[in-house]
Amino acid sequence: ELAQLAAQGDELDHVVVESSGISEPLPVAETFTFRDGNGISLGDVAKLDSLVTVVDGATFPDELHVMDDLRSRGWEVSEDDERTVSQLL
Repeated sequence: ELAQLAAQGDELDHVVVESSGISEPLPVAETFTFRDGNGISLGDVAKLDSLVTVVDGATFPDELHVMDDLRSRGWEVSEDDERTVSQLL
């Protein structure tokens, strides 16, 4: 969709990409280097300037010290992801 906006010729100064819920920053950043079947990359039309993490200030201290593993919450990245919630944060 961002490539379509860029192709319209309108000058865009900035675009904010929001990913909801628990989101790992690396896969979001990698979307700017991935090339599709036509060899087109999001990085060809846009530059990743910053990644910003927003946390729920009311629950963050409690979550930081919890020892639940990601799998118990359905947040694991892969089958062998053995990290805890606090390691993700």
